[in-house]
Amino acid sequence: MEFYPIKGQLQMKKVEPTNEKDLWLLHHLTMDEDVYLNPLKVEAEERQGFLWNLEEETFLNLGYLEHDELYGSAFSIYYGDFPIGFLDISGILYTPNSSYVDFSYALIKEARGHGYMRDTLRMVSDDILGNRVYCLDFCECFISPFNPNSIKVACAAGFSRDTTREESKNAILHCYTKKRK
Repeated sequence: MEFYPIKGQLQMKKVEPTNEKDLWLLHHLTMDEDVYLNPLKVEAEERQGFLWNLEEETFLNLGYLEHDELYGSAFSIYYGDFPIGFLDISGILYTPNSSYVDFSYALIKEARGHGYMRDTLRMVSDDILGNRVYCLDFCECFISPFNPNSIKVACAAGFSRDTTREESKNAILHCYTKKRK
């Protein structure tokens, strides 16, 4: 699978079910309590993670491997030859007045705090919003208000909170969008 360059040694490629490094990454992130929201830990103070079980659910639909688009695909983020993170980009979503994609992301602990996800989100969202074929209006991320590091990353990549996209003022997840210029 081809790599998509981000910046310097930072790059990403679609997650492949036969790639040992991709499988290691998904397992590593799923085992990380800061990433995986384990439904077995039902007490609010025990629930730490924010994403689904990447190891089990990433390969439920492999259709993304059959197209070259950024949309509707799960990616492994690499620094050189080493996998450091995950980025999921939804298929194109539509409302009566707009079209957009959702992002979900995570980095392994050792890669956090170096700007890798900020650079990845910035580059990928800029490329998606600059695509004149699809003319998407915005990209969005839903982030827990209890995940300040993820909020900081999204804002540094050009996203800002959009309360109009949240279901209520007491939303469990806050919406951060980056709009086409």
